[in-house]
Amino acid sequence: MATGQGSALRILPDDASLQLRPASPADHDFLRHLFGRIRGDTFVAAGLTSPMLDRVLDQQFRTQSSGYSTQYPDALSLIIVKGNQAIGRLLLHCASQRWHVIDIGLLPSECGQGVGTKIINAVEAAARERSATLLTLIVLAGNMAARRLYVRLGFIEDGESSPAHIEMRKHIAR
Repeated sequence: MATGQGSALRILPDDASLQLRPASPADHDFLRHLFGRIRGDTFVAAGLTSPMLDRVLDQQFRTQSSGYSTQYPDALSLIIVKGNQAIGRLLLHCASQRWHVIDIGLLPSECGQGVGTKIINAVEAAARERSATLLTLIVLAGNMAARRLYVRLGFIEDGESSPAHIEMRKHIAR
Protein backbone atom coordinates (compact mmCIF):
# COMPACT_ATOMS: atom_id res chain seq x y z
CA MET A 1 0.00 0.00 0.00
CA ALA A 2 1.24 3.53 -0.71
CA THR A 3 0.42 6.74 0.99
CA GLY A 4 1.73 10.10 0.07
CA GLN A 5 1.78 13.73 1.04
CA GLY A 6 1.61 15.74 -2.16
CA SER A 7 3.86 13.99 -4.66
CA ALA A 8 5.70 12.03 -1.95
CA LEU A 9 5.26 8.30 -2.18
CA ARG A 10 5.43 5.78 0.62
CA ILE A 11 5.38 2.07 -0.02
CA LEU A 12 4.11 0.15 2.97
CA PRO A 13 4.52 -3.63 3.17
CA ASP A 14 1.73 -5.62 4.84
CA ASP A 15 4.14 -6.58 7.62
CA ALA A 16 4.67 -4.26 10.57
CA SER A 17 8.27 -5.45 10.97
CA LEU A 18 9.20 -4.17 7.48
CA GLN A 19 9.46 -0.64 6.22
CA LEU A 20 11.01 1.26 3.36
CA ARG A 21 12.71 4.56 3.94
CA PRO A 22 14.51 6.91 1.57
CA ALA A 23 18.19 6.14 1.17
CA SER A 24 20.60 8.87 2.24
CA PRO A 25 24.35 9.42 1.86
CA ALA A 26 24.71 7.78 5.30
CA ASP A 27 23.57 4.49 3.69
CA HIS A 28 26.56 4.32 1.32
CA ASP A 29 28.53 1.83 3.44
CA PHE A 30 25.49 -0.41 3.86
CA LEU A 31 24.75 -0.33 0.11
CA ARG A 32 28.38 -1.20 -0.69
CA HIS A 33 28.26 -4.04 1.86
CA LEU A 34 24.98 -5.30 0.38
CA PHE A 35 26.43 -5.19 -3.13
CA GLY A 36 29.42 -7.23 -1.98
CA ARG A 37 27.22 -9.82 -0.26
CA ILE A 38 25.01 -10.20 -3.33
CA ARG A 39 27.65 -10.06 -6.07
CA GLY A 40 30.77 -11.24 -4.29
CA ASP A 41 30.29 -14.94 -5.02
CA THR A 42 30.49 -14.23 -8.75
CA PHE A 43 34.00 -12.84 -8.34
CA VAL A 44 35.13 -15.31 -5.68
CA ALA A 45 34.55 -18.06 -8.24
CA ALA A 46 37.13 -16.33 -10.45
CA GLY A 47 39.77 -16.99 -7.78
CA LEU A 48 40.43 -13.35 -6.86
CA THR A 49 42.42 -12.64 -3.71
CA SER A 50 40.64 -10.69 -0.97
CA PRO A 51 42.32 -7.32 -1.71
CA MET A 52 41.70 -7.73 -5.43
CA LEU A 53 38.10 -8.82 -4.78
CA ASP A 54 37.50 -5.67 -2.69
CA ARG A 55 38.89 -3.46 -5.46
CA VAL A 56 36.79 -5.17 -8.13
CA LEU A 57 33.63 -4.97 -6.01
CA ASP A 58 34.29 -1.27 -5.27
CA GLN A 59 34.70 -0.57 -8.98
CA GLN A 60 31.60 -2.58 -9.92
CA PHE A 61 29.55 -0.87 -7.19
CA ARG A 62 30.61 2.59 -8.39
CA THR A 63 29.90 1.64 -12.01
CA GLN A 64 26.46 0.27 -11.17
CA SER A 65 25.56 3.30 -9.03
CA SER A 66 26.70 5.72 -11.72
CA GLY A 67 24.85 3.81 -14.43
CA TYR A 68 21.62 3.74 -12.47
CA SER A 69 21.78 7.45 -11.63
CA THR A 70 22.48 8.32 -15.28
CA GLN A 71 19.76 6.08 -16.71
CA TYR A 72 17.17 6.79 -13.97
CA PRO A 73 17.98 10.20 -12.47
CA ASP A 74 14.58 10.48 -10.76
CA ALA A 75 14.45 6.95 -9.35
CA LEU A 76 13.36 6.33 -5.78
CA SER A 77 16.20 4.83 -3.78
CA LEU A 78 14.81 3.08 -0.72
CA ILE A 79 16.33 1.08 2.10
CA ILE A 80 14.44 -2.02 3.25
CA VAL A 81 14.42 -2.09 7.04
CA LYS A 82 13.40 -4.96 9.33
CA GLY A 83 13.02 -3.87 12.91
CA ASN A 84 15.70 -1.21 13.09
CA GLN A 85 18.20 -2.94 10.81
CA ALA A 86 18.80 -2.26 7.12
CA ILE A 87 18.41 -5.57 5.25
CA GLY A 88 18.10 -4.54 1.63
CA ARG A 89 17.47 -1.93 -1.01
CA LEU A 90 14.85 -1.11 -3.60
CA LEU A 91 15.53 1.16 -6.55
CA LEU A 92 12.31 2.07 -8.34
CA HIS A 93 11.38 4.22 -11.33
CA CYS A 94 7.76 5.37 -11.20
CA ALA A 95 6.30 6.67 -14.46
CA SER A 96 2.61 7.37 -14.78
CA GLN A 97 1.62 4.05 -16.38
CA ARG A 98 4.73 1.89 -15.94
CA TRP A 99 6.71 1.30 -12.77
CA HIS A 100 10.09 -0.36 -13.18
CA VAL A 101 11.95 -2.18 -10.41
CA ILE A 102 15.49 -1.18 -11.32
CA ASP A 103 17.10 -3.14 -8.52
CA ILE A 104 16.02 -5.03 -5.44
CA GLY A 105 18.46 -6.81 -3.19
CA LEU A 106 18.38 -8.41 0.22
CA LEU A 107 21.11 -9.61 2.51
CA PRO A 108 21.47 -13.36 1.90
CA SER A 109 20.30 -14.10 5.47
CA GLU A 110 16.93 -12.49 4.61
CA CYS A 111 16.35 -14.38 1.35
CA GLY A 112 13.74 -17.13 1.29
CA GLN A 113 11.77 -15.65 4.21
CA GLY A 114 9.05 -13.86 2.24
CA VAL A 115 10.57 -10.38 2.43
CA GLY A 116 10.94 -10.07 -1.35
CA THR A 117 7.34 -11.14 -1.87
CA LYS A 118 6.09 -8.58 0.65
CA ILE A 119 8.13 -5.78 -0.93
CA ILE A 120 7.04 -6.57 -4.51
CA ASN A 121 3.41 -6.87 -3.37
CA ALA A 122 3.70 -3.46 -1.67
CA VAL A 123 5.20 -1.95 -4.83
CA GLU A 124 2.35 -3.39 -6.88
CA ALA A 125 -0.25 -2.00 -4.46
CA ALA A 126 1.39 1.44 -4.57
CA ALA A 127 1.51 1.34 -8.37
CA ARG A 128 -2.16 0.36 -8.50
CA GLU A 129 -3.09 3.25 -6.18
CA ARG A 130 -1.26 5.62 -8.52
CA SER A 131 -3.12 4.15 -11.55
CA ALA A 132 -0.07 2.50 -13.11
CA THR A 133 -0.95 -0.44 -15.35
CA LEU A 134 2.40 -2.19 -15.75
CA LEU A 135 5.17 -3.32 -13.42
CA THR A 136 8.46 -4.34 -15.06
CA LEU A 137 11.90 -5.55 -14.02
CA ILE A 138 15.01 -7.17 -15.39
CA VAL A 139 16.53 -10.21 -13.66
CA LEU A 140 19.79 -12.05 -14.13
CA ALA A 141 19.08 -15.04 -16.37
CA GLY A 142 20.99 -17.33 -14.01
CA ASN A 143 19.13 -16.19 -10.88
CA MET A 144 16.58 -18.98 -10.93
CA ALA A 145 15.31 -18.31 -7.39
CA ALA A 146 14.40 -14.71 -8.32
CA ARG A 147 12.86 -15.79 -11.62
CA ARG A 148 10.68 -18.36 -9.81
CA LEU A 149 9.65 -15.72 -7.27
CA TYR A 150 8.60 -13.25 -9.96
CA VAL A 151 6.69 -15.90 -11.92
CA ARG A 152 4.93 -16.92 -8.69
CA LEU A 153 3.98 -13.24 -8.23
CA GLY A 154 2.43 -13.12 -11.71
CA PHE A 155 5.27 -11.75 -13.82
CA ILE A 156 5.72 -13.01 -17.38
CA GLU A 157 9.12 -13.35 -19.02
CA ASP A 158 9.31 -11.06 -22.06
CA GLY A 159 12.60 -12.45 -23.28
CA GLU A 160 16.24 -11.50 -23.06
CA SER A 161 17.28 -7.87 -22.74
CA SER A 162 20.88 -9.11 -23.04
CA PRO A 163 22.43 -12.58 -22.97
CA ALA A 164 22.67 -12.35 -19.17
CA HIS A 165 19.31 -10.69 -18.37
CA ILE A 166 15.61 -11.50 -18.73
CA GLU A 167 12.92 -8.83 -18.98
CA MET A 168 9.74 -9.51 -17.01
CA ARG A 169 6.42 -7.70 -16.80
CA LYS A 170 3.19 -7.83 -14.87
CA HIS A 171 0.00 -6.12 -15.91
CA ILE A 172 -1.65 -4.51 -12.92
CA ALA A 173 -5.39 -5.05 -12.59
CA ARG A 174 -7.39 -2.19 -11.15
